[in-house]
Amino acid sequence: MKKLIILATLSSVIFSCNKPSSESKTSAPDSTITTAIETPLKSDLGNSVWVNARYLETLEQTKSPLKAKVYADTVMVSFNAAADTANLVWNFHEGSAYKVKNGDKLELFNVYEVKPTPEYSGSIDASTLKLGNTSFKKVDEIGFVEKKFWIGKFDNQGKTIELRADNQLLGVDGYDIYRVWVDYVTTQTNIDLIDFGKKDSDKTKTYGYKFDGNDIVFYDFIWKEDGVMGKAGKEVFRWKRM
Repeated sequence: MKKLIILATLSSVIFSCNKPSSESKTSAPDSTITTAIETPLKSDLGNSVWVNARYLETLEQTKSPLKAKVYADTVMVSFNAAADTANLVWNFHEGSAYKVKNGDKLELFNVYEVKPTPEYSGSIDASTLKLGNTSFKKVDEIGFVEKKFWIGKFDNQGKTIELRADNQLLGVDGYDIYRVWVDYVTTQTNIDLIDFGKKDSDKTKTYGYKFDGNDIVFYDFIWKEDGVMGKAGKEVFRWKRM
């Protein structure tokens, strides 16, 4: 049984990770720096979440975060309620905050250094955000992977299984929470992964899975090196969406 995997939604990735830029790896930003930039704002950016467009396209085609990971280098941009701060996320496990200036163009300034020029520059309209050569599409919430493919009720040989948006798992003996893997940077696997666990416990069970029409097929997952390397074993059960 796999240990020490923290069950978390994508929202915890956004607001708990903190990656200084490649040019500066200093400690937490000084509050005087974060308020130093004038920020003309567009109100429709408040509390919005944008995901790498090619990541979303691949995810839609394959239903596989593992196959979409090639586009997860700069995977997500989220704005706070005032739209004066943006959080960039890399590979679903690293991130950093930027001050936002949204006038004739969208500019993101490093909060760890006072610089006259933005670290990222681009544009935004109702459907697309661009930073450099990377395009992002708006999603309605941070837990977009779960909402798109997982949340709802399933039948498992006559037994009802329910997965909820808050990562609750109902109807699976011994488990009451789930986590769909999206971060595959340090783990080598030949199949997508999901963890089942118990609240207030660091013990989880990892399964491989794939979508087969209206079914989700689950496989025993064989760890060769815990958390680092493994492969799919035999099929153990399947769920059919209700």
